[in-house]
Amino acid sequence: MAMPMIKNLQQEVYLSFGKSSIVVKVVAVAVTLGYFLSFAKSVVPFLAVTPGYVLPPNFWVWTFVTHSFIEFHFWEVLADIAVLILCGKLLEPLWGAMDMLIFLAVVNTGVALASSFLYIGIYLVTKNEEYLFETYIHGMVGYVAGFSVAVKQVMPDHKLLSSPFGTLRNTHIPLLLMFITITLRLINMVDGPYPFMFGFGILISWTYLRFYQKHSNGNRGDMADQFAFARFVHSLTYP
Repeated sequence: MAMPMIKNLQQEVYLSFGKSSIVVKVVAVAVTLGYFLSFAKSVVPFLAVTPGYVLPPNFWVWTFVTHSFIEFHFWEVLADIAVLILCGKLLEPLWGAMDMLIFLAVVNTGVALASSFLYIGIYLVTKNEEYLFETYIHGMVGYVAGFSVAVKQVMPDHKLLSSPFGTLRNTHIPLLLMFITITLRLINMVDGPYPFMFGFGILISWTYLRFYQKHSNGNRGDMADQFAFARFVHSLTYP
């Protein structure tokens, strides 16, 4: 019984990936390659964002791009690819491949910058150099957060699950994933920066979608009342 279900799921994934755009395929391949490169520990500091090395005189600014493709666990790679495929199915038809790529770049780069400054600030308070040179900001967890915000924006009332405890909708997913990320950190299944990266991913993606995303009619952002910050935060926990 389980084997046919697994095979059907695999076929569905392969079919979805095959129909995905070149953007989804290229990023998925890059994440997969980045995972294998992470086994070379000496390479990781040159690809992941290390807060102490983005400051002068080192100024390793290229890591703000490459960090997205570095994952240390294969299940994280699978999660990233699953989100990319969902982006291709749900967001790309509405936005187009280029806008989806811009969103990915804005969120991932913004998350890396914000997380770097956070750890530099923690170092200034604690004087602990581990926060500068032994902290690696990496992965697409910020984009996962951004995707959850984008889906909440375009399909907020879509019902995912009904239970005696209430109804789970798209609008609740960002907060739910935030709790899951914190829980995974507490049991050491993800690295220390992940909860911070997820939180920054929510804030940066909302800011971009609210004020800066350019639409086909020439307008920018989404000034709808239901996407205002107060309602955005309120609807994370209430239907």
